[in-house]
Amino acid sequence: MKIAVFTSGRQDWGILAPVVRELAASPHLSVCLIAGGMHCRDGRRPVKLDDCAIDVLLPILPLGDDDQEIARVAGETTTALANALVSQKAEALLVVGDRTETLAAGLAATCLRLPIIHLHGGEETAGAIDNTCRHALTRLAHLHAVAHPSFRARLIAIGERADRVLVSGAPAIDSMLATVRVPTRALAEHLGVVHIGSPLLVLTHHPTTLGTLTPEAEIAAVLTGVERAIVGLDDARVVMTRANADAGGATINSALAAISARDPRFTLAGDLGSLRYWSLLAEAQVMIGNSSSGILEAPSFALPVVNIGDRQQGRLRIHPVIDVPLDPRDIANAVTQALALRRKPGPPQANAYGDGHAAERIRLAVEALAALAPSARLLKGNIR
Repeated sequence: MKIAVFTSGRQDWGILAPVVRELAASPHLSVCLIAGGMHCRDGRRPVKLDDCAIDVLLPILPLGDDDQEIARVAGETTTALANALVSQKAEALLVVGDRTETLAAGLAATCLRLPIIHLHGGEETAGAIDNTCRHALTRLAHLHAVAHPSFRARLIAIGERADRVLVSGAPAIDSMLATVRVPTRALAEHLGVVHIGSPLLVLTHHPTTLGTLTPEAEIAAVLTGVERAIVGLDDARVVMTRANADAGGATINSALAAISARDPRFTLAGDLGSLRYWSLLAEAQVMIGNSSSGILEAPSFALPVVNIGDRQQGRLRIHPVIDVPLDPRDIANAVTQALALRRKPGPPQANAYGDGHAAERIRLAVEALAALAPSARLLKGNIR
């Protein structure tokens, strides 16, 4: 069976990479990799993602900063994905998570009557529109690989077939546990700084999308709170990653660039890739923002997390997270509290979201799906 795998950017490639490699090594499967979205940002036309060749690179689409533009891009992505699936003679589609582009891919596969393999279903992020996209993909999908037993129970409770819901664990943890840490000096060189920082703070903040604050007010509160927390810490370093392509993302990125220009302690990173990002988490004293990485990956580093706002509301916490509202005073107090823990840097460990064998479990489940007759692959939930 030929599996099309769609990736829309760095936010999902770290999850998909070990799965693509595992599927490609199977004698019963073949893989075509379709890339689009943020992979094509700034006019780039990559031919590989790490060591994986891209089979189809979607047309460059403008990454807008408002809801209407996001909707338009999703529509054009549906058309482009349908064309790619047909041209590649794909027999199934594998996607991860919750992006609007990913939902567009799921719609294309549904119209073409292709089975959908969905990773990371069953999770809740009530503060973001991603939540709706994730649950919509769940109802479209025919095979589910989830990161935790509680997510499996949730999918079965809403009518998904128990024999089609696999607890695989989080595939990103496979790669994270297997990688060799980038040396501190190499990280500093990549960031263009003399030293990483003492303390090192990693800031990853995306638009809430369902919040009451504007993106301008949201990121202003975050940056003001962090600034207050590091008053007098001249050797501190706040490494900031760019926001994703949700509405409001460009506004947040502009604010990050502005503070980086005026305060040498703040560094706006270019595309780090998964390996450098995980190496930063290994070095850091605290992670700040509203990224799912703070919930799924930070536990492997025993890294204190200050989770800001409602974007990750409802997501299962498996290690201590300091949840604070979008208020500068609360953010500053929480960052100060996290820094006082004086975490010792160290290599990642398995956590309740993954033990390093998720991709293997997913490959076995996909092989079982491939062994079924085409009509059986499309079976959905039980009739109630």
